[in-house]
Amino acid sequence: MSHNEKGFQKLPLWRELPSFNLHLDQLLDITNAFLEPITEERITKTMMHNYFKASIIDAPIKKKYQRKQLAGAIIVGLLKNVFSLSEIRQGLSWLLVDASPAEGYDNFVKMFNEQASQKQLETTHITSINLEVATNATLMQYTAVQSILFWLLTRRILEENQASIEK
Repeated sequence: MSHNEKGFQKLPLWRELPSFNLHLDQLLDITNAFLEPITEERITKTMMHNYFKASIIDAPIKKKYQRKQLAGAIIVGLLKNVFSLSEIRQGLSWLLVDASPAEGYDNFVKMFNEQASQKQLETTHITSINLEVATNATLMQYTAVQSILFWLLTRRILEENQASIEK
């Protein structure tokens, strides 16, 4: 498993995920090997069953898990700290209208790996503080603000899409 410049775990592309069927314990081990270094949290069996029950991730066939479930577990494991499960389900459903699971997953992973490797978010330049000499607490505040702003923007896009569907 490789890391980017900041030391964050790089996420695997679809073709790098196992192509053979997995048992739930194997799926969790692989998922957590990627997520835990990033989020410092683990996905549990109970969480996975909740994702299946809520139709966020497709349920396995005869307790055999495929790339689709593994990719879903990785993505949901990252998104669940910022978005509600309902928002995640809505976003994934919307995405899969125009893209295959492999395409949707790879697009997310490429964006994540690229943005996670940047020294700082380049999309917003602030002038109120100098990030080059900021304390870790200030950097934490900055990144928290960026997360919230990106979350709000994504929610607005999802709401606009939902409104256009309901018309």
